[in-house]
Amino acid sequence: MQYKAIHCPYCGLELQVPVGVQQIVCMYCAKPIDLAALEAPVSTQPDSAERLRQALALLDDSLFQFEVEESSFTQKAYPACFSAYRTRFDDAVKALHGVREEDCSAFAEALLKHISEVLHSRRVRSPKSSAFFRYRMMVEVYLVPALHDNPAAETDTVLASFLQLWNTQYPGEPLNPVSYETINSGWRKKGCYITTAVCQSLQKPDSCAELQTLRRFRDDWMRQQPGGSLLIQEYYTFAPSIVAAIDTAPNAAEIYRKLWNAYLLPCVRDAKHRRSARCLRRYTQMVLRLEKLYLSSTTTGGLS
Repeated sequence: MQYKAIHCPYCGLELQVPVGVQQIVCMYCAKPIDLAALEAPVSTQPDSAERLRQALALLDDSLFQFEVEESSFTQKAYPACFSAYRTRFDDAVKALHGVREEDCSAFAEALLKHISEVLHSRRVRSPKSSAFFRYRMMVEVYLVPALHDNPAAETDTVLASFLQLWNTQYPGEPLNPVSYETINSGWRKKGCYITTAVCQSLQKPDSCAELQTLRRFRDDWMRQQPGGSLLIQEYYTFAPSIVAAIDTAPNAAEIYRKLWNAYLLPCVRDAKHRRSARCLRRYTQMVLRLEKLYLSSTTTGGLS
């Protein structure tokens, strides 16, 4: 009979045990020993909590500053800049492989915490401020699609949790699940989708005076303002989804008429009388409200 040496896991003393025996009792401390369990290979893979810690450690502060990313949010520079951002962000996401759902939610909470710290350091207190709008836009066009487009199953949970957290904290400035392709394709689109849809519902032609007035306002004034290009790009990105959501509503015609009376007709009047800042505020309020009603993951319903 062949023997092999082991050490008792309880008293630490050496034992000579027959090869092939599954269970013994230590001759020194009288504790039963399961040899099969003792000889099983010890997993070197980190558990879920350790994976989460590794992922959090890889969340570099620069991922939430968006200093380079904001200046690169142009039709020419955005593709390469997003690719570089996603590569850096994916380093943290890869560490989440195999984590539990609650740890995915904890990762989402950490994302929002980083964001809150940046906003606090920049003294951005009001969600209605232009500084908050610009920062929110960067989160929408870099961080959200970096999660959305990642094929790992864990990122679906992270994204859903992050959007719920954000939209609960900032219900008037919602974020939406959007892909890189949706955003990048917006550069190639030229229409005023919401205004066009409203005018079509009211049986106004594409060449109607109201649409021409709003297009001139967009091109001649809005595009020249600080942050104006960001506003226009946001409209191009999300307006098609808003219109598609409204079109599925049984009272779509009523919704479009309310948009016309409450927002667009006053915007046209403001633009005609060169009240450009007021026109911009009205239109921005309309778009943000429609995003909240039709795109936010935490709200449902329609225009009332």
